Amino acid sequence: MKKFIALFFMIVSFSVAANAQDRQKEIAKKVQNDITALTTYIPLSDAQKVEIEKGLVMKHQNLSPELSEGRKKELVKVVDHYLRAPLTQAQLQKLDANPQLVKRLVSE
Repeated sequence: MKKFIALFFMIVSFSVAANAQDRQKEIAKKVQNDITALTTYIPLSDAQKVEIEKGLVMKHQNLSPELSEGRKKELVKVVDHYLRAPLTQAQLQKLDANPQLVKRLVSE
């Protein structure tokens, strides 16, 4: 009986680990899509990409349908800060000229 219980817990732990890996791959793909959308519109240095990726990873890890409206608004503010902080003034002006891209990057 103990062997069956141990086997059950091993199977459950492997399935949980596999789901976590799938989620990380999904997040990485979404972040890469966001970075690609941004870099096609605004050329970025490698350092700028790294800083912006931090905010996008946080966004995709925390954004969920059951998140309250207040928390979503706070998340949008934080991601917007991560998006704008490494950009130059000229890059910010170009980004602000495309509100659809900004909305996609910070809230969707």
